[in-house]
Amino acid sequence: MRKNKKIAIICSALSLCLLLTACSDSSSNKETEVTTVAEKQQTFKMSIDKTKTYQTIESFGTSGAWWSQYIGGWDEEYQDSGHSKAEEIAKLLYDKEYGIGLTNYRYNMGAGSADSGNGSYSDKHRRAQSFLDENGKYDWTKDTEAVTFLEQVVKYGAEEVVLFSNSPLETLTTNGMAHMNKEQTDNLPKENYEAFADYVFDVTEHFLDIGIPVVGVSPINEPQWEWTSSQEGCHYEPEQLADVFEVFYEKQKSRKKLKDIEITGPEGGEWKGKTYDYVEEMLSRDIIKENMTTIDNHSYWTNASDKRQFKSWMDKNYPDVELRASEWCEMVNGSDYTMDSAYNLAKVIVEDLTILDVKAWSNWVGVAPGGYRDGLIYATEGSKTIVPLKRLWGYGNYSRFIRPGYQRVDISAAGMANTLNPVAFIGISEEGKEEMVIVIINQAKESKEIDLTFVDQSTYTKAEYHETSDENNLILINETEFQGTVSVNGESITTIILQ
Repeated sequence: MRKNKKIAIICSALSLCLLLTACSDSSSNKETEVTTVAEKQQTFKMSIDKTKTYQTIESFGTSGAWWSQYIGGWDEEYQDSGHSKAEEIAKLLYDKEYGIGLTNYRYNMGAGSADSGNGSYSDKHRRAQSFLDENGKYDWTKDTEAVTFLEQVVKYGAEEVVLFSNSPLETLTTNGMAHMNKEQTDNLPKENYEAFADYVFDVTEHFLDIGIPVVGVSPINEPQWEWTSSQEGCHYEPEQLADVFEVFYEKQKSRKKLKDIEITGPEGGEWKGKTYDYVEEMLSRDIIKENMTTIDNHSYWTNASDKRQFKSWMDKNYPDVELRASEWCEMVNGSDYTMDSAYNLAKVIVEDLTILDVKAWSNWVGVAPGGYRDGLIYATEGSKTIVPLKRLWGYGNYSRFIRPGYQRVDISAAGMANTLNPVAFIGISEEGKEEMVIVIINQAKESKEIDLTFVDQSTYTKAEYHETSDENNLILINETEFQGTVSVNGESITTIILQ
């Protein structure tokens, strides 16, 4: 009987242990559950200070290099829309209701390699015509389809046009080609600098005469590279580049019609390396320093640290000179139709806006044939198919809503919200109302609740949400009363407009 009692006591103790263990596991599971839910429902905090202001936006844009010279001729009607396929592309890029509302267009002023057939090119579309015929006379019917497309983008919203050259005219180069030989160090003889400037300015005056809103000319592109094949291009050392710009500024003095045209550059390929040398040499020349108030440069091959270093150097040495990011694409092989390249593009825009304080930003090409992460739209030449990409709409989260004249204001994010890459701008809407434009990148699967506080006690009553995601292409997904908190869906780029 004692033995049975002992067994009973042991059994009871084991049962109690098991019960306590079960309770402990249950409690632990509940705590984990609660923690997970809490994490998902956590409200992030962002503070906006309108009294702390940065750059004023001038434009967002893209270029027409290597595609407008054939797409400009796509005059077939697009899907019973009442407009042509070329117009569809122009509307997607420049119409601020139908498309993404870009306002700057960079027109490729060709060097004539498409006329001569000279040189070695990886793609016939990387050749371009010039406006001079074989007798050296101007023929304004040349590059017809590219000019037609230029007129379309102006019709649909391009307020600024910049004419850029990858190479001087073939007829002015040392080797008679629009790219260099491997043994060369330059391809434009000094005695031809003036003729090059005259050609660029003649074309500029012509475009102004036909109503094209040209605001700038860019005579040199990525001067640090060798450009020995593949596309039109020309290498310049810093002194040579500054010499060319001096000639352009001197020649501009005699062109009264062009007194307000900017001569932009140096269009270096990166915000590091030899770009320092080009900028320093240019701004050491009096005539350039007096006239060049903004440096235009490209954002390739440059990380956030490089950009901080360059901006710090500019602020120290040239505090009155502003910056533009005039070209970028992801430089990755393979077509991408997904949000992945849209996120990457958006993050570079945010870096350039917040680190470099650029007042303008431009994607490299508006349209591409596919096979690379460059264009905002893929267009197939043979079948004339048009595929707007997620990176088009992701770009639009910035370009459609951050309008020319809007000013960046300080937005600080606490904790994990720093991963959301927020930017904030303030401006006056077309209806004459003050509005705050906030763009947030949320790559996480979970939605984020964000508590907004305004240092200056600003009061807004209405919030609009425009989303780019797997499901939506820059769509207005919500319009609601604003009570201090906003929410962004997971895996999205979202623009929030407060009024």
